[in-house]
Amino acid sequence: MRKITTFLLLLFSATVLGQTTHYISSPSALTTAFSTTLAPGDTVILADGTYSASATMKFNGVGTAAMPITLKPATPGGVKFTGGQTLKIGGDYCIVDGFHWKGGNGASNFIEFRDGTDYANNSIIQNCVIHGLQSSSPAGTSTKHNWIVLYGTYNTVINCSIMNKTSSGNMILVELRYNASPDGSGTPNTRCDVVGHTISNNYFYNYPKVDPMLTNSGDSETIRIGTSEYQNVNSNVIVSNNYFVQADGENEIITNKSKGNTYSNNTFRRCRGSLVLRHGSHTTVDGNYFLGENVDGTGGIRIVDSYQTITNNYIQDCINVLDQAQWNNGITFLGGNDSNAVVCSSTSMTNGYQKVTNLNLNNNTIVNTNAPLYYNVAQGSTDPTGNINNNLIYFDSGNSNITPVINADYAGLGTALTYDGNVYLGTTLGATNAGFTENTGIIATPSGEIFTFSGALGKGADMGTYTPITDAMVGYGIGACFVDNLGVNITDGNCTITIPESLIVGSLPTLTHVAASYDVSVTANVGWSAVSNDAWITTISPSSGTGDATVSVTVTENTDIVSRIGTVTFTQDPGGDDIVRTLTITQEAPPPPDPRDGLNLINALASDADVAYFSNEEVNGTTKFNYAINSLDKNFGTQWAGDGNINGGAGNNPVIIYDLKGAFDLQLVDIATTNAKTYYLQIWVSSTGIADEDFSNPFPPGDLVSNTDASLKAFVLPSMAEGTKYVKIIGNGQVGSSSRFTTLHEVEFYGNASTLSVNDHQVTDQIKMFPNPVKDILTVKNIRNNVKLIQVYTIDGRKLLEKVVDSNETEMKLDMSRFANGTYVLKASDGQSNQTKMIMVSH
Repeated sequence: MRKITTFLLLLFSATVLGQTTHYISSPSALTTAFSTTLAPGDTVILADGTYSASATMKFNGVGTAAMPITLKPATPGGVKFTGGQTLKIGGDYCIVDGFHWKGGNGASNFIEFRDGTDYANNSIIQNCVIHGLQSSSPAGTSTKHNWIVLYGTYNTVINCSIMNKTSSGNMILVELRYNASPDGSGTPNTRCDVVGHTISNNYFYNYPKVDPMLTNSGDSETIRIGTSEYQNVNSNVIVSNNYFVQADGENEIITNKSKGNTYSNNTFRRCRGSLVLRHGSHTTVDGNYFLGENVDGTGGIRIVDSYQTITNNYIQDCINVLDQAQWNNGITFLGGNDSNAVVCSSTSMTNGYQKVTNLNLNNNTIVNTNAPLYYNVAQGSTDPTGNINNNLIYFDSGNSNITPVINADYAGLGTALTYDGNVYLGTTLGATNAGFTENTGIIATPSGEIFTFSGALGKGADMGTYTPITDAMVGYGIGACFVDNLGVNITDGNCTITIPESLIVGSLPTLTHVAASYDVSVTANVGWSAVSNDAWITTISPSSGTGDATVSVTVTENTDIVSRIGTVTFTQDPGGDDIVRTLTITQEAPPPPDPRDGLNLINALASDADVAYFSNEEVNGTTKFNYAINSLDKNFGTQWAGDGNINGGAGNNPVIIYDLKGAFDLQLVDIATTNAKTYYLQIWVSSTGIADEDFSNPFPPGDLVSNTDASLKAFVLPSMAEGTKYVKIIGNGQVGSSSRFTTLHEVEFYGNASTLSVNDHQVTDQIKMFPNPVKDILTVKNIRNNVKLIQVYTIDGRKLLEKVVDSNETEMKLDMSRFANGTYVLKASDGQSNQTKMIMVSH
C-alpha cells in the first residue's frame, strides 16, 4: 500500500510493511513536531540539492536497536548545506547518513547530539562531510566553534570527513557535564555511569595552528573528551581507526579529560602536537601510528594521571625543536602534583596536573624521533611510578633527529619508574639506567613508509595486520565515501559502514619470581582464543571468549639465575580480519642472596671504627651539624656532608678516611648516601698508613654509583683486601648535578681479622682460570683439597652460580654462556676464608 500525505507542502511519505519512508524537500521540514510522527524503522529522505538558507534542523525520533530511524539524502553526498545549517539530534537510535556541509557561517555546537534537554542515546552520524565552516571573530579573539558535540550515551561518529577548520574550538567535543549529573547541576552524582561513545573511521584534515595570542586558542583540539571539572566521569569512549592529517589546531591533537577511554589503531600524519592524557585515569593507548614526516612540532604521547596503559604504538620521524619542544616529543612524562585517579563518586576536582602512578608503557617502537623519552618538570616534580618495559628505540645512521634516548630532567623525574628489557640502537642512552640495553643485533627492514624489526624478540610494537592509513584510503573505508582526501567529489567510494574489528590485549608489569596468577584485560568486539607458548605459563583462564574479558594468567616459580621472557598469543576467531596479538611476559629471577650473609661486620658498634681524616665537614654550629663521625654512629638521622670545593682532593673531591682499629681481610663496604641523590664514589684501601701513596683501589677503574633512596648499598671487593687497616672514600660528584658535595649517612665494613699464613696464600694463589675473558666455558684448575665451594657473583654482590667442589676434583668447568657481557667475581671458599678473582665475560 502507498499512502501520500502532505506536511506543510514539504514532504510526503511511503509506507511499506510498517516502515515509512518520508520524503522532504527542505531542511526546514526537520522540526521537533515532525520528529514526533516518526516510528521505529522509518527513513527520512531529503531531496538532493544545494541548500543555502539558514536553518536549525531537529531530528529526535525514538527508534530501536533493530529498527533505527534514519535521515539521509536521496544519494550519498547529494545534499550540500552551504548556509551554516545546524543539526540537533535527540531521541534514541537515530542515524544521520550522507550529508555534506560546506562553508557557511555556522554557529558553535554546530551538530550536537541533543535537542534542548533531549539527549541522544545510541545514535549515529555517519558518512558525512563537514568542510570549511566559517565563523566571525572580533579582533584579538578566535571564536570558539565546536563542530560536532556529543551528549547522551553510546552515540557514534563514524566514516565522516571533517576538514579545513580555521577557528578555535573542537572538531569533535565530548561534553560530559550532563553525564556527571542529569541536569548539569552536580546533583545527583551520576559520574560512575558509563558514557560509551564511539569515534571511528573518520578523516580529520587541515586544522591550521590557531594563533596562541588569540583568545580561545588553547581550546583548539581536534578531539576533546571531557573537561577538568568532569575528569572522573566514566567516559569509556572508543576512538579507533581514524586518520589525522595536519591536525595542528593546538599542541594537543586529542585531549583526554575523562576516565577509561581507549585510543587504538589511529594514524596521525604531520600533526603538530601529541595525543595528550591531560586528565583522567585508566586510559588505553594501543596500536597507533604517529608519523611526523620530519615536520617540526610533531610528537607522540604526553602522559598525566594514573593507570594509563600505553602499548604497541609506533612513533616515527617526529621532531620538536622549535615549537613547544618540551611538550611534544616521542613520549613526554610530566610530574604533576595534584590528586590522581579521582574516583567517579567524587565531586572534588582540580585543573592542575595529576600525579602519574601505575603507568604501563610497554612494547612501543620509536624510530628516528627527536627526544624519544622526555622528562618534563614544568608542571610539578612528583616522580611518576610504573613500568617502562620492552620498548624499542631506533635511529638510522646519520639521521638528523638523533638525540639520546633519555632527555631533559630524568634525574628529577624519571628514577622512580621501573625499567626493564628496553633496547635501543643508533644513539646513546643519555643516562645511567640498567633497564636499557644497546642491542647491535637489531635489524630494521623498510616496509613501505615504516620499518619492521628483527633481532629483538618481544621488543617494540606489535602492530598485527594494521598498517598506516594513507590518503588513498580516504573515501574507501576512511571518511565519507563521496569525497577524497582533499574534499574533491568522487563517485566510486565505498559507502558501506563497517565497524572496525578490534582485539586489544593489555600488558603486565615485570612479574616477581614467585608462582602466581595475574589479570590482563582484553578489549575486543570479536571472538578470540589464547594459547601459551611457554611451559612455565601454565594456565590461561578463560582461554577464549567473545568481546571484553579479564584473563587470568598463571606462571610457575622462576628458579633460574636469570629473568625469563614468555608469550601468550591471542588470535581472532576465523572469518574476520585475522587479528593476532602477543602478550609478552617477563618474570624476574629470584632475588640474589644478601652479599653480607656469612660475613663479619667489623664495626658492629659505633666505637669499632673511627675517622682518621676528612677533607671538610659541613658544620657551622647553628644550623649545620654534618660531622664526619656521624657516618659511623649507626643513626640514619645524621650524616657527614663534605664539600669538595673546600680542602678537597684532586678534582675537588671530598675525602674521608676510616680507621678500622685493626687489620682485617676486607670483603665488603656498605654505604648509605642521602635520599633522592645519586653519588659517584671510589673506595680505596690501605694496610699501612693514611698517606696518599699508602692507598690502592681494589675495584676496576672508574666510579662506583650509590643508591638513590638513602639505603645501604653493598660494594663487594673483587678480591679480598688482606690486612686492611684504613678505608678511604672519595666523592666524585652527583649524577645529573654540578654539586661537589658528598653526603654519607652510614658506612659499614665487612671482613675477618687477618689470620692467613704464608702457606694459605700459596694454596689460594695457585688457583688458575682460563680463558679470561671467557665466552662459554670457564676452566678453574689447581683446586686444592681445602677448596670446598666455588661461587660466581656480579660486581654488586648478586650470586649467580654456586658449585660444591668434590674432594677429588682438581679442575672444574663453569658454563658462562648465559651470562651477559661484563665483569664478575669468582669466589673460592674453604668454609673459613675466601679467595676472589675477577672474570670478564665477552660473547
